Amino acid sequence: MRRLASLAAVLILAGLAAGLGTAAPTAKIQLCGQLKGPYASYTGRFTGQKLTGSRWTVIATGVSCAKAMRAAPAILKWWAKARVDQSSRGTLAGGYTCTKENDGHGRSGSAGCILTKGTGQTVQLYMTGKYTIEQLKRLFRG
Repeated sequence: MRRLASLAAVLILAGLAAGLGTAAPTAKIQLCGQLKGPYASYTGRFTGQKLTGSRWTVIATGVSCAKAMRAAPAILKWWAKARVDQSSRGTLAGGYTCTKENDGHGRSGSAGCILTKGTGQTVQLYMTGKYTIEQLKRLFRG
């Protein structure tokens, strides 16, 4: 459970540290769901824990989960082809500009996206390995 709590802290802090917009103080972080995506192997920035796999968790702030989940496949398709630290040219999946985020070791397991027109509307995708959405939601509630 301690490893899972560390992962939840990484997800929250990574979203905040990414500086992907100025979300309103009342914007709610939502764990929307998971989907199979490209394989990733990276080191969590704050825990130093290595995560590997192809299960991706979709997190939305200021965006409905339905909209975030619809955008996720196009974002992951772009992520699979992008270089680490590369930003998308133009917009993806209904108006998002995304960055393939660096884990500090030259690898990536996340994409941070901001709605190009709007304020504080972000979608984050993290490869969360074996962790289920139910495990992650329990951590965010408690």
